[in-house]
Amino acid sequence: MRRWPALAVLAVAVLAGCTASPEPEVSPSATASASASASASPAASPDDSASPSATATAADGCPAFDTTGASASSDDWSGDLSADLWGVTMRVGTHECYDRWVMEFKGKGAMPGWSVTPHAASVFTVDGSGDDLSPALTGNASLEVSFGAWYDGTVLEKAPYEGPKTVMTGGFVAIQEARIVGAFEGITQVGIGLDSLRPYRVMWLEGPPRLVVDVAK
Repeated sequence: MRRWPALAVLAVAVLAGCTASPEPEVSPSATASASASASASPAASPDDSASPSATATAADGCPAFDTTGASASSDDWSGDLSADLWGVTMRVGTHECYDRWVMEFKGKGAMPGWSVTPHAASVFTVDGSGDDLSPALTGNASLEVSFGAWYDGTVLEKAPYEGPKTVMTGGFVAIQEARIVGAFEGITQVGIGLDSLRPYRVMWLEGPPRLVVDVAK
């Protein structure tokens, strides 16, 4: 298995709960690409929201995300693999302050290890093959998101993944595309195409379990 040293977590909020505040709505123009198994990106869950007390607030009332070009991860993330969670769907939504990527899981396992690496390009190295991602993600920059769980449940003798593997947002400010790149030795790799490198934050939410990445507008 590929192992990386634990990366410093810079101003990243990891939450175990959620609030009743509205989740970013999905734009009507956010449709899945031809490679996806759905004709449109799934509707956003109403409780995909961050706790207001978890992050600082900027002068414009938006959360202050401090992590821009730096990588972030949970502790010993590449060794923290889950056999009790598997992927259900992927979605992208938008809020007045940020665009949001969500990977939703089934199962009762704890948060798997995760890592987010910004790239000032729309390609990065694919796990397993070692080749550059092809085709390139939409946008001029990207976030490489990895987490220690299979996105497809069949590896764990669970239901197969039936959500979209690619979501094209149709012109969100920050997130241009989200794509499941694949999985290798228990670690799933996802690419988020951005218009440019921007501040971001990472959260874990429950009910249902979800890994969330917010990218500031």
